[in-house]
Amino acid sequence: MNLLLSYTAIPHTTGVFLEKAFRRVASVMTYGPTADESIFRAWDLMSIYPFRKGHDISLETGTAGELFRCLPGGWEPDCFLFVESGILYPFSFLDSLDCLKACYLIDTHLHPESHLEMARAFDVVFLAQKTFVPVFHEALGKPVIWVPLACDPDIHHPHPAPETADVVFAGSIQSPLQERTRRLKRLSTRFSVRTERVFLEEMSRFLAEGRILFNASVKNDLNMRVFESLATGKCLLTDEVPGLTDFFVPGRDLVLYDDRTLVEKVRYLLDNPRARTQIAASGRMKVLASHTYLDRVQFMESVLGAASLSLAAELEGEHHDAHSHV
Repeated sequence: MNLLLSYTAIPHTTGVFLEKAFRRVASVMTYGPTADESIFRAWDLMSIYPFRKGHDISLETGTAGELFRCLPGGWEPDCFLFVESGILYPFSFLDSLDCLKACYLIDTHLHPESHLEMARAFDVVFLAQKTFVPVFHEALGKPVIWVPLACDPDIHHPHPAPETADVVFAGSIQSPLQERTRRLKRLSTRFSVRTERVFLEEMSRFLAEGRILFNASVKNDLNMRVFESLATGKCLLTDEVPGLTDFFVPGRDLVLYDDRTLVEKVRYLLDNPRARTQIAASGRMKVLASHTYLDRVQFMESVLGAASLSLAAELEGEHHDAHSHV
């Protein structure tokens, strides 16, 4: 498959992980903007600014002329895939693409209305959040498919390090994430808790220092942190969200909490290191077996390949009908 992939280039965004995996199974050209230094500063991402890289084709105007002038000679896309990265850009080239058009929308739990409108421009819609699949399917009348986030084992893996904290959390604990902040503060009055906003390999090294890895969703999203934490080989304590138990068995692969049980679950895991180690090992085995970005793109490629054939047959039928009426 010739895949034209588009997203805003930021080193830790899902599009980067998908691009890496897609290049193992398809011929890929990327077309999109690259976040500039002002974005890194505004989002407090300067620690990963040195990892910044651009696309095969840099998006300036988002016009068809700009895109087609820069595509390699003889290379035509079989499919276009847009991956949400939190920064929108012009899509005036979209109508000029004579191929299947798909999108992968991730933060639908935060932007359901705008994502629904965005999805209307595409033939196939992938959603990272299971809750919205039936809603979008009913509203759009087109393929809407759940594709959860994943891990990259080259980055998310165990590191040898002394365990210096009972509970560690990698991520933001600032407003509007008050629920997450409240839970961490509650834990910190009873246990040693460390939090850092870190990414990529630095995140994996930081997580290695915890006995228990903590996660709290934002509006019930199945976030990247679940898969990335499990891949590092530590015991994950997380809240229950739609889709989580489709893949992982509570008490065997990870541990679930709610506000009533949060403290007692941490205390149990700290008092039972053998159970903690067994859960961590099972979770890592499960996520590496089925929840890497390579697993995701192999599934997406099969869906896109079948949809491309279906679209081609449909267009061929329309072409035949047009000629039969001449």
